[in-house]
Amino acid sequence: MRSSETISAGACRSRPSPIHLDEFGRELPGKNEDWIIHSVADDEFRIDEAIILGRFTKLGKDHVHSFGTNPSRSIAGGLQYGFLKLHVQMYIPQNDPICFQPCVRRGERVPPPPVQTVELFVDFQFPVKSGIQKKLEDAGYRVAWIRDSHLAGLELDGWEVVVERDRQGKPTSFHLRNPTENQVYVKRRV
Repeated sequence: MRSSETISAGACRSRPSPIHLDEFGRELPGKNEDWIIHSVADDEFRIDEAIILGRFTKLGKDHVHSFGTNPSRSIAGGLQYGFLKLHVQMYIPQNDPICFQPCVRRGERVPPPPVQTVELFVDFQFPVKSGIQKKLEDAGYRVAWIRDSHLAGLELDGWEVVVERDRQGKPTSFHLRNPTENQVYVKRRV
């Protein structure tokens, strides 16, 4: 960040916007949350998520390109809003610490790396024997085996492919071999 610029306490939205990730590292729908600039020091500053997450992170001063005000959202004599243009992309995983990736161009979004899901071919009783079916039903899901060709249509009705972590922690989906057409294990909230 250029030395002539100063950052003071207030609320800001970062650019690029943070990318939220599910438990497997897949991108979730975007949020446009506000961050509170909590403290500014010589080498870093802390920002706290204002409303939804209650999370915080520290940024190095070299992570920040600039801070610009947002008068249309600021309150005269009160809370001041702005934009924090970053040299890094912020990733917010569900269960892990916030992490960063350098941007190719400052303020430009960097998509998360693609998640590699292992396709495991199992027998029809595998979900019951492994306990996956009971776990999903206890969590309020209905489960089923469906033909691969029907998946796209069922996704429109709220069905999704079941993905669980295997023993090595890799995201895994479950499939049945069938002479006419393979099937995939799916779930939907009841």
